[in-house]
Amino acid sequence: MLGIVISSLIAKVTSFLDLCLAVVSQMMTLYRTTIAVGIDRMILIAQYIKSQCVALKLSIEPCLAQLTNQVPLMKLGLMNVLHSLGQVGQQLLTTVRQILQRVLNLLKRGN
Repeated sequence: MLGIVISSLIAKVTSFLDLCLAVVSQMMTLYRTTIAVGIDRMILIAQYIKSQCVALKLSIEPCLAQLTNQVPLMKLGLMNVLHSLGQVGQQLLTTVRQILQRVLNLLKRGN
């Protein structure tokens, strides 16, 4: 009778051990799959971020080139404006001096 109980216990322990090994095997497969999927997702995210950075760089470069071309033109325009203002200022000074001379001449004539 003891032999039957022991063999029954051994059978139950063996089946329980087999069940535990099967569950552990399933969990290992699940973990590997989850980790692999997670790594694949992280790679895809990194590639997406990289492509967005490249697209941003490619869209900034023409703007930078255009601004680089516009700066000398703006400087040239500013120089032309300053030159014109200088000429207008000189004309105004000349006109003011002429008016003052005429006023002084008229005042001298009047005396």
